[in-house]
Amino acid sequence: MKLEDKLYWARFLGGVVMGTLTALLRLYEPTIFLGIALAIAAYIISAIVLKILLPQEKRIMLGKKLYLSGATAYGAMWIISLIIVFNLL
Repeated sequence: MKLEDKLYWARFLGGVVMGTLTALLRLYEPTIFLGIALAIAAYIISAIVLKILLPQEKRIMLGKKLYLSGATAYGAMWIISLIIVFNLL
């Protein structure tokens, strides 16, 4: 599996985890904007950590994909898993 594919699926799973945590820990209270801000912050922190951990040649190879690959999947899975867990509770 290519590095970009691994990055995509990691972001996909990260969205599921963050959505589940947002619902379980009720991070949407007092307003959902707090949950959204925390999900965005987690995404940005993951990009910074990846930038630090990846070797220079892989960072250059990925370019902007390091930051953008899987962003839509992360957001979609965050909201979908938040809704599912919220309704199950």
